[in-house]
Amino acid sequence: MLETTRTPRDAAKTALLVIAVILVAAALKIAGTVTLPLIISVFLFLLFNPFLNRLEKMKVPRWLGVVIAMLLLLIILLSAGWFFFFTIDRLVQRLPMYIRRFTVIDAWVAEKLDLDAGTSFLTYLNFDWQGIILSSLSSVSGKAINVISMASLIYIFVLFLLLERQSLIPKLKIAAPGGKGMRVAVLFERVNRQISKYLLLKALISLATGVLFYLACLATGLDFAIMWGVLAFILNFIPSIGSIIITLMTITMALLQFFPNWANIIYVAVLMISIQTVLGNILDPRIQGVQLNLSPFVILVSLSLWGFIWGVAGMFLAVPITSVLQIVCANVQSLKPVAVMIGSGRSYRKVVEEERRRARERAKRRAEREKRRSDRSNHNGTTQKLPAEIHEQPHE
Repeated sequence: MLETTRTPRDAAKTALLVIAVILVAAALKIAGTVTLPLIISVFLFLLFNPFLNRLEKMKVPRWLGVVIAMLLLLIILLSAGWFFFFTIDRLVQRLPMYIRRFTVIDAWVAEKLDLDAGTSFLTYLNFDWQGIILSSLSSVSGKAINVISMASLIYIFVLFLLLERQSLIPKLKIAAPGGKGMRVAVLFERVNRQISKYLLLKALISLATGVLFYLACLATGLDFAIMWGVLAFILNFIPSIGSIIITLMTITMALLQFFPNWANIIYVAVLMISIQTVLGNILDPRIQGVQLNLSPFVILVSLSLWGFIWGVAGMFLAVPITSVLQIVCANVQSLKPVAVMIGSGRSYRKVVEEERRRARERAKRRAEREKRRSDRSNHNGTTQKLPAEIHEQPHE
């Protein structure tokens, strides 16, 4: 009877949890103009937190550390804005040349496929695709007000978070209900430590990727070397998909610039693929190790989900947000199954392998005991049989 009443109750809890998740996702998407800058500010706060801790250990006053951090953030935002609009301006200026190069490539493909004279793939496009590309790039500058407003909001959020950094842990201890303040504080410290380390390591690996892409572009003579280096740094924060996008973009650029010189195109492709293979598939996993302990499938799902909610910015935030959710679920008893499903399963595989090893050892010891018991019983039977045989022998 108890099981029959518990099953509907568990089903109701699961249904309420699913409804709550859907409502939260809808609220985050609808209020994206506020929630997205807030979430970005929180992760920037986590990124600057180890830096401020290091400054405090060096006896730097707290207010001076906050000033230094905000100046660094201001320099980063201004540099990003200058680079963005400068790159768009150069692309708009040189785009007609690349369109002509694309037309040449299209004619070459039509010739190789023996299409009718005067026909090509471009003739099947019944719209002014050149004008659409030019207008799209030009309209980006019209969104400058939205970009500047979001950057300003992020800057203000980060400033106030850094100012309240010292009082955040005490407030969590007092605000937590039922005397669970210490547990909440430990949970926050764990999230802070893990996400800060992930962001720092990811930034260093992305910086190395960007520098190598820049040097590879200089070595091959590829146009916009600085742009490709910066894009490689930025897109490397998107797991798996980002490295594929930047590699395909550079190879496409090499095709437009160097066609029909296939040697240079192959040279660019080999260099970019080699950089991504070494850094993304060899060094990145070894440096970060099992830092996040997230399932690759869950990472791809989170990229799709947060990309749907917040666009490209959501894809950058997908992995840190999923890691935070896993840590929180692991520390809430009713949500531990969710943390298990989100995880990569490495630790659980080790537990299962350890249990199997112990089971084999127990079975081996049991077999040895059975063998010793059997040997003793055989030995006792032999010693009892020998006197009987001696007694049965006839006397001479």
